[in-house]
Amino acid sequence: MTVAIGGTATEAEAAGETTTFPGPVVVQGMATAQKFNTDATGEAAYLKTTSTVDHAATIRQAATSGSGAALNVVSDNPDSSAMYLKGVERNSRGTLKIAHVGHADGSDAGASALSIDLQTSGTASQGIFMTATDGPTSGALLVLRNNAGLEDFVVKGSGLIGVGIDRGATPRAQVHVVQRTSKPGLLVDGVLEIGNAPAAPTKVESAAGGGSLFAQGGALWWRGSQGTVTRIAPA
Repeated sequence: MTVAIGGTATEAEAAGETTTFPGPVVVQGMATAQKFNTDATGEAAYLKTTSTVDHAATIRQAATSGSGAALNVVSDNPDSSAMYLKGVERNSRGTLKIAHVGHADGSDAGASALSIDLQTSGTASQGIFMTATDGPTSGALLVLRNNAGLEDFVVKGSGLIGVGIDRGATPRAQVHVVQRTSKPGLLVDGVLEIGNAPAAPTKVESAAGGGSLFAQGGALWWRGSQGTVTRIAPA
């Protein structure tokens, strides 16, 4: 039996026998049906639980092949988001937790935990947008970790960017790159442009020592760890 709630039951009627209830339906216990259909002019569903162990809703696609999804959210409203998500997490929990159960043989090379498709040629939509409407935050804006003990890529709340730095460390520069393999720490195929520095650097930020390469007045300069400033190339 297909149950339709709300008064309009065209789709439900097409599915077979229909019972229409013009108002709220209260069920004491579990309600089971092959399909629930609503065509409402107000909120069509509200699910709430106070359980500390159960989810408010579980949606499962039990098929092991085909193109059917467990949840399909579609919106025709261009003035609002298709879905709102809000949480108050702490203790290493994300507002949205995605767990991709992969395949150890690598047969899922074309899969991803998150896939974004910006459809329509010429769209000006941004792929990923992050902001802090109530002011700057203190936590990292983006953290990518795949290798033990390393921040493979991190953007701190201060805007500092680290690549290959120690896990939990603070980048020592606007962009801090640590070479961890035999490959160069930075490779540019093409032109590398260095803008004029407002002043010669006064110290070396690298924990390994070294020096600073910079430009002034169009000339290229090197400041060594002992403070010696040498012009390498004229303007």
